[in-house]
This record gives sequence, C-alpha cells and structure tokens, in this order.
Amino acid sequence: MEISIEELKPHAARIHFTKTTASQINSIRRTLLSDVPKMAIEDVEFHLGPIRDEASGKDYDSATSLFDENVALRLGLLPIPSDLKQFRFKDKCVCKGEGCANCQIVYSIDKKGPCTVYSADVVPIGDTKLTIAEPSIPIVRLGADQALLVYATAVMGTAKSHAKWQVAHAVGFGYQPKVSVSRAKECSDGCLKKMPTLCPGKVFSWADGKLKVVNESGCIFCEACEKACTHGSITVDSDPTDIHFTFETDSSMTVREAMRYALNDIHRRLEELRDAVVSIG
Repeated sequence: MEISIEELKPHAARIHFTKTTASQINSIRRTLLSDVPKMAIEDVEFHLGPIRDEASGKDYDSATSLFDENVALRLGLLPIPSDLKQFRFKDKCVCKGEGCANCQIVYSIDKKGPCTVYSADVVPIGDTKLTIAEPSIPIVRLGADQALLVYATAVMGTAKSHAKWQVAHAVGFGYQPKVSVSRAKECSDGCLKKMPTLCPGKVFSWADGKLKVVNESGCIFCEACEKACTHGSITVDSDPTDIHFTFETDSSMTVREAMRYALNDIHRRLEELRDAVVSIG
C-alpha cells in the first residue's frame, strides 16, 4: 500500500491510497466511524424551580422553550475537546468509575433571558482548554423571564454505544476513474465536440480536432459520455487498487489524531488475532 495526502485540513482530509484493496480501506472507514473514542456529555443536572439573579433580585423560571430532555440531547451532541492521551474510559480509570479529572469533564451553564444559549455558554469547570470547539452552536432560546442553570458531565465513549461519541463523519471512498477515448470510424466531430459540456466533471476538452481527457479524476461515473457516444468511442472504467478516501471530524479532535488512533487500533486487533491463531496451533 502506498499513501499520499491530497488535502489536509484540521478537521477534513482527502487521502489517496494505491496498491490496496477495498476491504483494507473499508476496515479504516469502519474503525473511524465506530471505534475512535471521544468525550461527550452523558449526564445533565438541571436546576428546578426559581432561579434568582443576585444582582437584581429578580426570580426567573427554570422552564425553557424546550423540554429538558431536548436540551440534554443537544448538549450531548456538542464537540467536546478529546485528548486521548489525557482522558480514559471511566470504567478503566484509576478512580474505578467514581469520576475524576482523568475520565470526566464537568461543564456549567448559567444564562438568563432574553437570549439564545450557545455552545460558548457551556463553560468548563477548571481547565479553559476544554472549552467547546465550536462556539456558535445554538442550544435553546430563553424568554425574558426564563433562565437555564445546568451542570453537565462529559465522559469517554465510542459510537458503538451512541452516535454522540462518533468522531468521524462523511467517511467514504471511491475508485480512481479510468477514462479513455478511441475514436470509432462512425463517430463524427459533432458527436465528440459536445462531450466537454455534457460531462459534469469537466473530464474532456476539444482541441485541434480531437477529444482529450484532461481531468480524469473529475469523473463521477455518471456514464453520460458513454450513453451519448453510441459508437463506443469513450470507455469509463475504474481501478479497484487505486482509491480516494475522504473524511471529516466533528472538531473534537483533528483528522490526524483520529486517523492515527484508527490505524493503531486496527494494528492492535490484527496482532490479537494473530496471537489467538498461533495459540490454537
């Protein structure tokens, strides 16, 4: 397998794999989707009853425009910064599941209306580096006499348990297109000249009386060119050993961190399988 990076952003990547197979790439895809752990809010404690503003002495209603369950669901989907070197699963922590700085993060919300509560208002208790990665995610709108006082606890998990622990999104791959032009005797210039405008991927150009392939990677396998050229001058195929892979993260970690963990996890499981097979023999 050979790898080259076509695009690399903090939270999006496009990777080119060659000399590989779809099964190998699919194992990376499935691991990114299901097995990379991250922090997400699991427990939410709402203050019930009047909430007093100490400065003005005014009492606010703790009921908002959404049920508490809906607010908790939105909090659970926020991208919590997840340092896999710092945090561990609660049941594997040295605190034995009681909760400590190594396995959980506690956040608070203290907002009084009228306003919209955003993810920036979800404040970590302690380390400010644990502030929500995307500050402008709306959570709930508060009326003039409404307030929200909440304590929320984030813990480590994986998407096998719940989608809120899913780090990678829009994970997919496709084969490298192979487009060739071999003009048949029956083909006229009029037939081939229309291909550059017909093709949505801008694969072709017409120059010096010839149809040329100028952007093979732009092919989306729509087969519009093959259907339009009834004489078979254009063929579209793919190379299953040449694969383009794309994915994004939800900002809880970078694509580098997510991919590094996924590859290490695959290696670990393969080593365990090898040891298990050897022990049988």
